[in-house]
Amino acid sequence: MWRNLTITAIAWSTFSILSLPSVLADEDPPPPSLPEAAVSQASRTLDPLWVKSMKWRSIGPTSMGGRIIDLEVIDDNPSTFYAATASGGLFKTENYGVTFEAQFQFENTIAIGDACVSPSNPDVVWIGTGEHNARNSVSWGDGVYKSTDGGKSWTHMGLDESFQIGRIAIHPTDPDIVYVGALGRLWGANEQRGLYKTIDGGRSWEKILYVDDMTGCIEVALCPVDPNTILAAMYERRRDPFDGANPIKRWGPGSGLFKSTDGGRSWRRVQQGLPNVPLGRIGVSYYRANPDHVYAVVESQEIGTAPEGSQLPAFMGIQGTDRDNAAALTSVTEGGPAAKAGLKVGDLVLSIGDVEVGAYRELSEQIREHHAGDTVTIRYRRDNEESETELTFGKRGGDNDRPFGTRLGGQVHNIEGQQGPDGFQTGGIFKSTDGGESWERINSLNPRPFYYSQIRVDPSDENYIYVLGISLYRSSDGGKTFSNDAGRGVHSDHHAMWIDPTNGKHIILGCDGGLNITHSRTEQWEFLSNLAIGQFYHIGVDTRTPYRIYGGMQDNGSWGGPSAMRGSTGPTVGEWYAVGGGDGFVCLIDPENPDIVYYESQYGAMSRVDLATGDRNRIRPPREEGKSYRFNWKTPFLLSHHNPRIYYCAGNYVFRSLNRGENLQRISPEVTTHKLGTSTALAESPLDSNVLYVGTDDGNLWGTKNGGHDWSKLEIADLPGTGRYSSIETSRYQAGRAYLTVDRHYYDDDTPYVFVTEDFGETWNALHDKLPTGSARVLREDIENENVLYLGTEFAIWISVDRGQDWTRLNNNLPNVAIHEIAIHPTAGEIVAGTHGRSLWIMDIAPLRQISEDVMKADVHLFQPAAAIEWHGFTGKRFYGQKHFLGENPDFGAPIYYSLREKARRVRLTILDEDNRVIRELRAPSGPGLHRVLWDLRQLVRRNAQGSGRGSAQARFFNRSGQRVQPGTFRVRLTVDGETFTEKLTVLRDPDFPADSLTYDEDEAIRKLEKVLDD
Repeated sequence: MWRNLTITAIAWSTFSILSLPSVLADEDPPPPSLPEAAVSQASRTLDPLWVKSMKWRSIGPTSMGGRIIDLEVIDDNPSTFYAATASGGLFKTENYGVTFEAQFQFENTIAIGDACVSPSNPDVVWIGTGEHNARNSVSWGDGVYKSTDGGKSWTHMGLDESFQIGRIAIHPTDPDIVYVGALGRLWGANEQRGLYKTIDGGRSWEKILYVDDMTGCIEVALCPVDPNTILAAMYERRRDPFDGANPIKRWGPGSGLFKSTDGGRSWRRVQQGLPNVPLGRIGVSYYRANPDHVYAVVESQEIGTAPEGSQLPAFMGIQGTDRDNAAALTSVTEGGPAAKAGLKVGDLVLSIGDVEVGAYRELSEQIREHHAGDTVTIRYRRDNEESETELTFGKRGGDNDRPFGTRLGGQVHNIEGQQGPDGFQTGGIFKSTDGGESWERINSLNPRPFYYSQIRVDPSDENYIYVLGISLYRSSDGGKTFSNDAGRGVHSDHHAMWIDPTNGKHIILGCDGGLNITHSRTEQWEFLSNLAIGQFYHIGVDTRTPYRIYGGMQDNGSWGGPSAMRGSTGPTVGEWYAVGGGDGFVCLIDPENPDIVYYESQYGAMSRVDLATGDRNRIRPPREEGKSYRFNWKTPFLLSHHNPRIYYCAGNYVFRSLNRGENLQRISPEVTTHKLGTSTALAESPLDSNVLYVGTDDGNLWGTKNGGHDWSKLEIADLPGTGRYSSIETSRYQAGRAYLTVDRHYYDDDTPYVFVTEDFGETWNALHDKLPTGSARVLREDIENENVLYLGTEFAIWISVDRGQDWTRLNNNLPNVAIHEIAIHPTAGEIVAGTHGRSLWIMDIAPLRQISEDVMKADVHLFQPAAAIEWHGFTGKRFYGQKHFLGENPDFGAPIYYSLREKARRVRLTILDEDNRVIRELRAPSGPGLHRVLWDLRQLVRRNAQGSGRGSAQARFFNRSGQRVQPGTFRVRLTVDGETFTEKLTVLRDPDFPADSLTYDEDEAIRKLEKVLDD
């Protein structure tokens, strides 16, 4: 339909007449010749060369980004900078972010822990793979890579088993001297941890700092005036197999700050002034104008606690917002201090004591000024009447042992004066004035340490200090006080920052939502909405034409948008809309009513929305006495194949609703065995509504053949240990057939486990023996060909045309990104890949689902073309400048696929009408392999050689006005060395605009074409 409509339908003809290319202008070059060995293999399974002509199209979205893990800016040329993403590769701009070039996207892994540009040679760029954050969804790497041409090409430089890279530092004058902090495995022990150094550009490495096989290096900082002086932070952390908010191991005896003054030959642990209890993650920042001044954010085992002598923080028991120049209460905790004082939801708090409150933020600040047990007078307004009440503050944090802590494991800011003389033991912000030899705590702030621990000092004014966290914290008094409002107007969760060394007002910020730039020292921000780096967990498609795609993303909620647009450009930032908040996961659409969308956020917060009415309904099982329910980070749910009103979901039990999620009822025994275990995969048979399967993250697999009345625990003999069931796919062809993917990287095993059963789970056969390493995330069975399977893994997408006996990589132009979901559209002949780092990509798979052993053995095969739609009725779009993202539309017209086993002498491809008249001849490649030729739905208007100014051969193929054919039935005729093959092709009328009208873009292109021909 639609990508570059004017080019493919009109301007292509102009180009062809003038330059006579050997193949269609919009066609990729033919694949290379098949060697004899490959031909033999192709007779049994799908050869990689056969899929070379299959291309993916990127559609975004970019209205929200993904996690930016690092920023590398050329200080003396800040128009050039690199943005390193957590799981989507590297992006480079040379024009302040107007456009970006995707780099480091086809290496073995494109998850990044850190990037670094050589200060003395900006063409030298290093990347450490494997994200350094210890969150549950991170991907891993295979060491370090180096570029010597500014990111155009990359060479792997070793440290293959470092798993995740914490930091890279390059000597300021010698680009061959590089330090790499290796964190090691997140889910287990390994020796390749610690700080490594090379003096020969990466040809050899020396481990210069090592603690043990569970402690890696998270931070490396070279002194700006003496690169032999190094500060390095070691960090002991580990995750369990479950999706908790924090790692199970956050601190330990191996963690700490170390200093070397001889280029790493010797080290000593820095302790003076720092907590003398087990430490966690540490981030360091030198003040460039005076490197004796160093700042650090330090995590301690005692974070958030109240040492002896503390004044406990006040708790009021409210939540609120701003309204009518006051703090409006939106929630009042039952039994809390505010409730006891008689305050209610809707009240407007006007003052606390003698201090007036004009906004909810001011109310929060006043609460922090008080302590537990303080009694104050609250003046408030209710129903336009002012009243007063006495309120006694409670203890913040209730009965927990971390009253100064935050909900996600951090420590609040500006309360260091309340924690007593030993408050420094709880960690926070520390400052050294002697180059890191001794330290003094200057603030209590430390937001969620394992996920952030990033501190930045303005290179030209150390009064301005920034601490990255859920909020962006800023100090303008050297760290004495911090405010948490520097990130107003941008997405939360901040991980990377660069401050212009010559102008502290110019800052680039990377967060979970993408890239932002300020020129006003955080007062106003610009969001760069031209990077498609969304981290999708799941996607679903509806039944519209063109269809819409819905999906949930890491920290960016759930969104919906079109698979394509009418006209010459694909989806843009404005076509996407949010349907849910939080972290987004599973999204499904009612097949009978595409306005009804089911979605969720973390830990079972499931909902349903009617996009036509705006009606929203929360989905949650009712409380049941004696039962405790747990739901996974990504809770599996589904709509029944047999009746979409029937809704299933699973936590530590399986639940069913007969009415779109209402009145969920438990239909299984407890399916988990671990106290933290939850369900991670759920499936219903399309052939038998009584057949259900559920899999968990603690290694349990269950099945029922009577609708949940009885469940059997299923065992997989070839699975070497406990694993997480990442997907279950029940077959639409055989009732007893089902496929499983098992992800064991949470148990320190990266093998992509794939299994199939033919007997309802009694026995299972492995299908993964020929797959390379990289956990299996999802498997989907084709809806038209039972032999075709699609598999998403940590580093690629695969296709099998023999039900999993052999696999062929299907990436082509798709980056080597983790594939968390594959949606197969029921009618469009396309699959959608939900990537965790590069948003959404779509492929036309019409020929792939027609491949069989006979097809691959055939000397010639013409594939049945999919029906084409003759789209009309669009007024056109115009975009000026280059600072925007334009998704790719499918080509307008009818793609025609054929395969040749060997090179042919002559190939002709002809379109005929119902009366068997030739209406178009298309150029057709003659080399071996699978070929794609596009018919733009236009018919041939013959012109003689004199009239055209060209020879008769050209006149036979090209037309002047490019008139469209009328919808109807046509025949495709392929003639190869005298042998003829035919297939029927249907051209459908535009379902929404049946009138035969041109788009604005197309009409304008025709006028330009006429002028070219007349001239």
